[in-house]
Amino acid sequence: MSGTDDGVRADALTVCLGEFAEAAAEVLGTPSECREVVLDALSRCWDELRWVGRHLHPYANDPAEVYDRFDSARASLERGLWAAGVAAAPGDLGNRDLGNDLGNRNRSAQDHGAQDHGEQDHGGEDRTGQEHAGPEPAPFEADTSEEGPASATQSPPDDGHVAPGQVAPDGDGAGGTGAEGSEDRTGAAADGSGPDHPAGSSVTGPTGDQPSSSGDDGPGAGAEAGAETSAGAGAETGAEAETSAGAGAEAGAEPAADPLAGFADALGALERKLLAEQIRFLPPTTQSAAVRPAVTAAERIAATWQRVHMALLRLPTHPCDEWRAQAREVAAAAGLAVPAEEASDPNVIVPGLPQGLYVAQRVRLALPAPRMAAKSVAREIHERLGISPEAVMELPAADPRLAWAVRAEQALRLVDLDPELQVAVFPDSRPAGLESQTVRMSYRQRLNSTLEGAASAVAGEGEWSADSRLGAAHSLDMVLGGLMHKRPAAPDSWWARWRDGVSEILDPLADSAGYERVRIPLAKWQPSHVEAYAGKTIPGVGAIEEPLVQWVVWTPLRPRDKAARNEHRGRVVIRPPKGYR
Repeated sequence: MSGTDDGVRADALTVCLGEFAEAAAEVLGTPSECREVVLDALSRCWDELRWVGRHLHPYANDPAEVYDRFDSARASLERGLWAAGVAAAPGDLGNRDLGNDLGNRNRSAQDHGAQDHGEQDHGGEDRTGQEHAGPEPAPFEADTSEEGPASATQSPPDDGHVAPGQVAPDGDGAGGTGAEGSEDRTGAAADGSGPDHPAGSSVTGPTGDQPSSSGDDGPGAGAEAGAETSAGAGAETGAEAETSAGAGAEAGAEPAADPLAGFADALGALERKLLAEQIRFLPPTTQSAAVRPAVTAAERIAATWQRVHMALLRLPTHPCDEWRAQAREVAAAAGLAVPAEEASDPNVIVPGLPQGLYVAQRVRLALPAPRMAAKSVAREIHERLGISPEAVMELPAADPRLAWAVRAEQALRLVDLDPELQVAVFPDSRPAGLESQTVRMSYRQRLNSTLEGAASAVAGEGEWSADSRLGAAHSLDMVLGGLMHKRPAAPDSWWARWRDGVSEILDPLADSAGYERVRIPLAKWQPSHVEAYAGKTIPGVGAIEEPLVQWVVWTPLRPRDKAARNEHRGRVVIRPPKGYR
């Protein structure tokens, strides 16, 4: 078989796997026998993958980048399975055949591994930070240690991240909210929310500002769901106190309900309603909830508030405004009104919440003062563009490096805020999800290199031809403005306006090279336009009645001389030939 055939088959399999993942996610979100079958199949898949080690023969001969991607896929599957196990109903995992069969299969696999691989339990540290000290327990396998089986909430994966299962499908903590069970989970949560983890707390404000979980009346104090289990446990302990005075003393130590639990639940309900009604632009389940698990009510509020508002940026303008108003009403009903200036500020994409629950996030669409905006960006971006903060103020207002500096910092901020984003960093590559740390690193590296290339072309105007300068800038446009979602955002969404702001940076460079930006509205693109102005397309999601082109990934250009060959075509997302994917 030729290399071309291999590539075609691999590309087809990638598409099918994406379709499988989306359909399977819906099945896994609904208790059913089909859900159990899918869980069982995924568990057996993970059981086969767990024995592969970088240091073992024959895997040691594989390229490092291949093993890194393999290991990332395996770790993602493990975290997902563990999350599904924790989120199951109490006693479900222990009573069904899946747990018993998997436990037997794993014990047999451990014997097999000891024979085939020897006692190499010193393994290397993998890409996700796991230190393999021998075969790991399966996600659902019972603990047979002397201390007895550990509870699900006390058994996070070895990668140090809080398991997604600690957030139930409806947005509630799987083990209850508030003080209930939080003592055992807080330490695990801290390990998974550092600055290098996608759940880094820098985007939601300092955790030290979170309100304490006291029993006093306060915002959301009407919610008592988090105390039901604790109250039941206290009643049982009180019954035992009739025969034991010591037990009676313990019965009095009842955890207080988290006063923020009601607001967290209300936000979860709002998010579920949003996802159900806006299925065209939003997935039925979000990656963000798994990538950024929350434990306390305050963490759930911050995570859900951010997810909801980042999702609204994909909707058409009118529905976006309506849903933002609903979110403000929910917050106000809990006594946590959004500051008026943030509610009306067009540059606020996620408004803040009082009491330090969430710090407002601002991304400016218009750049009326590009020099001042570019001066304040991160030093690393200045270095990539070959300019200093002082030199920025000396550049002409039309210098594209000013806008590139601002948009580059905005892009990195958006990647941090929205794990649902995807990007294709090369012209022929398929979009990959930025919830993966590996993809995020690849995006940042590619962005840095294209920033350097475009800045060098602009700075060395006398050494670069006009077409070469345009080529370098066009390559940057693909990476800088190539952020997209699997379900493309609406043509009149916030994201569409941000993308257009990146595209317009090309206008003066295109004009000097005899080119112009293709400004055909998405609704009016025809197959002939795709053939003339776009290279390899990306399949989208939608009904057969929708317009052909759904999103611009890479700004399409065309020569003003219609007889000239187009050397700067772009890339677009097109509607599936037969409708929804």
